Amino acid sequence: MEYMDVVRDFAERTMENLKLIEELTEDQKKGYEVTQLINSMLGLLVFPQQRYYESIPETPLEQLVADGWEVPKVKGCFPQAKTMCELFRYLRNAIAHSNLEFIASRGEIVGVIVWNNNSKGEKTWMAEMRIEQLKSLTERFVKLLLKERLSNY
Repeated sequence: MEYMDVVRDFAERTMENLKLIEELTEDQKKGYEVTQLINSMLGLLVFPQQRYYESIPETPLEQLVADGWEVPKVKGCFPQAKTMCELFRYLRNAIAHSNLEFIASRGEIVGVIVWNNNSKGEKTWMAEMRIEQLKSLTERFVKLLLKERLSNY
């Protein structure tokens, strides 16, 4: 089946693939749902963001939290992102540049630490998320992306 709208179709298919891997894992078949989640984030944050970055809203982070969004907890003395656009830029940069570390507990991956570096290699932002938070952010970002793309027609 061909892509009719590249961003919309890619986002929908990425989420469908993630659901399939999660179902395989739940059924005790071989699957790596956290790996697929990171792959999904890479595709969803990098691919559409490059073409539609300006359509990501400048919604203040406080509003996202009030609306039920799971915002990553900043680690250390780094400043928190101020807007949705800035948060997704931080996440995009962290994942695109492999600036992530997995957190394990009892042999299972339960979270990730993500960070950004400046041109000198110094960390400028670092945050920690449970896998459930990362998944929730992914799902909400896709819904937002699809809503934005569909409203442009």
